[in-house]
Amino acid sequence: MSDVDGMEGVVGGSVALSAPASAVVVVGPGVAGEESVAVWHVSPQGMPVGAWIYQLDRLLVSRDEARRLLTLVERRSVAAVVPGELDEVLDRVTKAAGVDAEKWWTAQLFSPLQCFADIVSRRVAYDSTVSAAKRELKNVADLEWSRDLTVEQVVGFDDLRSLSKVSAVVGSTEVGSAALTAVGVLRWLVRQWVETEGVKRRSYVRDAHGEAEPLPPSWLASVRAGMATRLPL
Repeated sequence: MSDVDGMEGVVGGSVALSAPASAVVVVGPGVAGEESVAVWHVSPQGMPVGAWIYQLDRLLVSRDEARRLLTLVERRSVAAVVPGELDEVLDRVTKAAGVDAEKWWTAQLFSPLQCFADIVSRRVAYDSTVSAAKRELKNVADLEWSRDLTVEQVVGFDDLRSLSKVSAVVGSTEVGSAALTAVGVLRWLVRQWVETEGVKRRSYVRDAHGEAEPLPPSWLASVRAGMATRLPL
């Protein structure tokens, strides 16, 4: 039930599986310590499928470079690991690209922390539904999660990284390592979500809560918002 590769069998035909990859965007030191922007694309299954690193000072003085970066994120949901930082950088890059579209990315941002909260909330709801079914139906087994999750376990992104047991990646650049670490956390979140929605194989859970969804609600909403975005590039 927690096999990510089997997700399509649980949620086949969903919008998220036909959508462009999501993006992790991180700002930090590059090869020589210069401030850089790393963009990692992540499939709906949480797999890295493309990576780019740009020097920030070059982005801000090159209209073409700025536009190239925007093409990597304009139609995608964007993981807001450090939300305020993203707002500042995307605002500056959008202006450097000569695009008049203030805060165009807002609806496309999703928070890994909110995704975790979505997962916990769904599990609480499904546990309640199963408990109610046990009072009315025969042979109803309790739900057994691979690990217990509570909202109290996670206050910040580093808590989430620790809980997911994703080690901080060590690479050639600090910014690339940070992005790849975030990708690992997203893949873990996808695994937890697939396990959670897999409970809808039980017909009474599906009847009460609807068909299985491919991604946590906040992430899925950002995917849909991204699919509708078109910048004048």
